[in-house]
Amino acid sequence: MGMTVIDPGFLTTVQDQGRRGYMDRGFSPAGALDGFSFRLANFLVGNPLEEAALEITLRGPSMMFDGAGFIALTGADIQPLLNGKPLAMNRSAAVAPGDILYTSFALCGLRSYLAVAGGLDIAKVLGSRSTNLKARLGGFKGRKLESQDHIKFPRIPPGEHGIQSCEGRSFVPPRRGILKGLGLIRPYTPAEPLLLHVAEGRQARLFSLRGLRTFYGSLYTVENDSDRMGIRLEGPAVAAAGDAGIVSDGIALGAVQVPGSGKPIVLLHDRQTTGGYAKIGAVITRDLWLLAQAPGGSAVRFKRIDPRRAERIYIKTEKTIKLLMS
Repeated sequence: MGMTVIDPGFLTTVQDQGRRGYMDRGFSPAGALDGFSFRLANFLVGNPLEEAALEITLRGPSMMFDGAGFIALTGADIQPLLNGKPLAMNRSAAVAPGDILYTSFALCGLRSYLAVAGGLDIAKVLGSRSTNLKARLGGFKGRKLESQDHIKFPRIPPGEHGIQSCEGRSFVPPRRGILKGLGLIRPYTPAEPLLLHVAEGRQARLFSLRGLRTFYGSLYTVENDSDRMGIRLEGPAVAAAGDAGIVSDGIALGAVQVPGSGKPIVLLHDRQTTGGYAKIGAVITRDLWLLAQAPGGSAVRFKRIDPRRAERIYIKTEKTIKLLMS
């Protein structure tokens, strides 16, 4: 039992929390770009939060189910219909054999997540089910979904593993103010630039004071050719103090790399494992989730943050998510 792809949408891949511990062998982690929406989808259908799900970009897929189960859609609103009737986002729903799920273009965001109760029957590769598109590794045959692909999911008898009780489970946070304070449910709005906090690294000294003032004082725009590897930004060039080329070193998630053009690139889950351009620092994890929802043309700006404060934000964010999804 499972689901058959009628229309794959723009870019739909299998993702989990990523492939850890293989960057030294040249494999980027991959994994869900919006960690909050990804985990929320799993929570709504009673899965472990790290279970594999479908990550949907820009325009969603259409699916036909040949088995009974529960599904949930989170992240950007892709206007889902189940058998022609509106289906609520952020709420679990039952599906039956023959049911058809239709989705459309994303509203107020870019990426959505589809989780199925019991998870997806996808083999792990190097400890993860995530799709690495560059290496054609993991996920469904190492690629994005295509028409007629059939993805299996396990048959779970009613009442087993608490799955039955997930029907109609919705996300209406009782402590919404806390989530707003953490920045986890703030949708992108064109009138308000997305603020990205950057914890600087040692290579920040390779940029001139004028260059750093430009970086923190300017508005940048997300370019349309951004992808899971990195978010390319259009805006004022960031000047180096001299030759900003370095001996290639490892690249952390969220690293803000500045190539010869001076235009910053925020590197994401499918980033190269090493690089020879200087990096100002790294965007904090919580802000990366928001950046993952920013379509081409979105305005962003940067703000310096003390690494110790960044660590506290990360710990607080994780504790809050565990509290809400326990």
